[in-house]
Amino acid sequence: MTQPTKGGPRRILSALQGRGARVATKLHLTLLSTFYVARQTLSRNADAKARLGNKAKWTIGLLNERDWQESYHSSEPEAAQFQAEAQNLECPIRDPMITKYLSTESRTDIAIIDVGAGAITQVGYTHPGKNISITPVDPLADHYANVLRKRGVKLPFPTVKGYGETLLSQFSRASFDIAYARNSLDHTYDPIATIANMLELVRDDGVVLLRHYRDEAEGGEYQGLHQWNFDCKDDRFVIWNKDTHVLVDKALGPNAKVSCSVHLARKGEWRDEILVMITKVA
Repeated sequence: MTQPTKGGPRRILSALQGRGARVATKLHLTLLSTFYVARQTLSRNADAKARLGNKAKWTIGLLNERDWQESYHSSEPEAAQFQAEAQNLECPIRDPMITKYLSTESRTDIAIIDVGAGAITQVGYTHPGKNISITPVDPLADHYANVLRKRGVKLPFPTVKGYGETLLSQFSRASFDIAYARNSLDHTYDPIATIANMLELVRDDGVVLLRHYRDEAEGGEYQGLHQWNFDCKDDRFVIWNKDTHVLVDKALGPNAKVSCSVHLARKGEWRDEILVMITKVA
């Protein structure tokens, strides 16, 4: 195995810059640190190798995602309309998964965490009879904030920096009513850990609501952030890739009631969606 370069990531970074590489941002330093730690730790055991391998692929994909999002929010006409709507405090919650839950929930004050929200949460802000608070979380939040600032976009609930795998070090347990994710958890390096953390963040009888395209890694040929597939097989929520196959209800244990369904793509829709509701059992 190749020996780690002596001196740590900052010394490596300095050497690279001395060879004419572009000046690195904090994100580049963070990613370099990830690879540095991975190289020092890979020999420990097979599980560590798998986790670090996932994270290494994720760090590369994160840079691609950052560049795509910056281009989209800086130049696409569709993004300009999205940004305008997102600044409207009266923007309603439209996802039927959320509105169905809200219609049966007796509480007036509802706290929602949107994991992997991107630059702008797509949840919406209002629902009849409810006081909604949104906490959007994304690893690239700081970068997105700069992009939106240049566009003059001011959001009622700006995205804060956070990682699905470390949510419990950032937020208190049982502090939300809904933990939501839309087309984002299949982009994490450990979706099972992220879902388990989301379940910890909701109160008893609270819910984790997931809406994701079906088998995105297969469709994306395992490129970039597309490393995980989500599916609903025999009414059970499955997360899988070429190396792993996980029944999520089994992984979460008896404190989680997991249900899933498939929304088949209609004309004009990208692909089938997997809809998942996980209720936290007291």
